[in-house]
Amino acid sequence: ERLQLRGETRMLTIMFADIRGFTAISEASKSNPQGLSRLLNRGFLSPMTRQILARGGTIDKYIGDCIMAFWNAPLDDLNHADHACESALVMLTELDRVNRELAAEAAVEERAFQPIAIGIGLNTGECVVGNMGSEERFSYTAIGDAVNLAARIEGQSKTYGVPIILGEATRAAAPSWAMLELDLIILRGKAEA
Repeated sequence: ERLQLRGETRMLTIMFADIRGFTAISEASKSNPQGLSRLLNRGFLSPMTRQILARGGTIDKYIGDCIMAFWNAPLDDLNHADHACESALVMLTELDRVNRELAAEAAVEERAFQPIAIGIGLNTGECVVGNMGSEERFSYTAIGDAVNLAARIEGQSKTYGVPIILGEATRAAAPSWAMLELDLIILRGKAEA
């Protein structure tokens, strides 16, 4: 009875983190789906989730080889943009460790190794967060323009060949981090650059 469909408007920092080239990795693993599952779970989802949770992030969902997370809900986090930026950097460090471990295992097993690379998009903005879905099935999630923009920004990390891209609202909310302006672009579906 306490679990009801409703949401509240909050300022969040949203992250999308996605494995680069996962389609090729999946195709190469056609004969070993269990190995692919182990790689995804052990090599990406578990270690990245630990880094996000350690910095106060909420895992919204896993979308195949992508993690959606946000900060400042359900618990208040006045430094949500800083914690999201810290998580993104630590995730890259953790990924280096995971790749070294996976490469060593592949060498012992005398098989080819393809390192995991990721793209991360961060954006900050006002969202509706809460229990969304149908009366039969729902989940705690965030929706809104800021969420869509975070997903689009993550996709641009592939275009620009960089592992992390943040929106200008995250830049404004986390001014103490060293950042470089990348470009001014109009993302698909948006009217403003």
